[in-house]
Amino acid sequence: MTAVRFAVYLAVVLGIVAATVFAVRDLMPPASMRFAVGTEGGGYWRYAERYRAILARDGIALELVATAGSVENAGLLDAREVEAGFLQGGVVVNEDAEALGSLFIEPLLIFSSAAPEEDSRRIPRNVADWRDLTIAAGAEGSGARAAAIALLGAAEVPDDANTLLPLGGAEAAEALADGAADAALFVAPLSAPYLAPLLSDPDIALLDIAHAEALSRRMPQTILIDLPSGVFQLSPPLPPRDRQLLAMVARMVAVPDLHPALVDRLVSAAVTIHRRGDALTDEGTFPNLENTTLPAHPYARDRLADGPSVLADVLPFWMVAQIERLAILLLPIVFLLLPLLRALPGLYNWGIRSRVFRYYARIREIDAELDGAEPGRLRALDRELSSLDHEIAALKLPLAYRNYAYDARLHVELLRRRISQGLGG
Repeated sequence: MTAVRFAVYLAVVLGIVAATVFAVRDLMPPASMRFAVGTEGGGYWRYAERYRAILARDGIALELVATAGSVENAGLLDAREVEAGFLQGGVVVNEDAEALGSLFIEPLLIFSSAAPEEDSRRIPRNVADWRDLTIAAGAEGSGARAAAIALLGAAEVPDDANTLLPLGGAEAAEALADGAADAALFVAPLSAPYLAPLLSDPDIALLDIAHAEALSRRMPQTILIDLPSGVFQLSPPLPPRDRQLLAMVARMVAVPDLHPALVDRLVSAAVTIHRRGDALTDEGTFPNLENTTLPAHPYARDRLADGPSVLADVLPFWMVAQIERLAILLLPIVFLLLPLLRALPGLYNWGIRSRVFRYYARIREIDAELDGAEPGRLRALDRELSSLDHEIAALKLPLAYRNYAYDARLHVELLRRRISQGLGG
């Protein structure tokens, strides 16, 4: 390896080391973070409160930011006004954001009057036939509003065919119960508190949408799920029979530079909260990195794939996160150092020999000058060779490399003999 190549390799290694030091300069995680949730008291909020309680055990204050819903959450993430938050499936966020995991299934639930089949107040099962309806479809900026617009668009219902009220959660439920809305649309976990009054009201029914599979094909952000009979209540069973519903997958999303220790704690909390499953999913289904539509945060991906680090039982969580992060950053350095380590003996050998070989340039010049040189010039060259001989003899070389100095001194001696012969000595 030449000196130039060695210098390039060294510069690259030093650059990576400097980047590594810069990356781990903030070993301790921030003491707090802002987390975009949704309406206070809603399904997302209840989950977020559990996250807050778990992170508080490690001294991390999770500040819950109330919003209209997922669309507003995405805007806050884009503007870096929050570090992480919940997002409904299909809600678009800045391409720089990274997924920390899919968390649970949110069915798209539509409630309407439980009028008899022949009653004109009964809403058609085919969404394409919806006309002149007043629908509580979530506040502006909510995931429910985005889902309602997507559903009507998939069914090719004209934009002005119905009236969408900016009501969501408990307000939407109240509007339906009071008759202010013909239907109410929710995208929420089954545990959302505002669903219970609707399910227990005999005058309100869960609408069984027709052509759910066809709608799902037109709405790529959705999945199809089977809602088991009796999932809400067994006596009497609610719903009374199995239903096929459109649903979305709730995700946890973060800014890309979120501290790795905070990622670790959020993912750990997600495992604790969501791995048990619920009425719609088996135990161990969530959290995962499916249906996120976003690149996975590297640390979250490793954490979900490999489980807790073996160091977690003996070191603080923030130290474990940084050690694993540092290990990832050091891998390129190791790969760069391997060829350097193989080249070190040769580089050392070259460096020692160069201390002697640098004299050969002048020795060669003197050799070329001897032929035809005047006696005065020969004496001057002899004195210079004598000086070179002393310098070479004074070199401090390892014993294994002393032969290079002896060879050089022999060459100097050969030239001095030629000078002596030229002078008639």
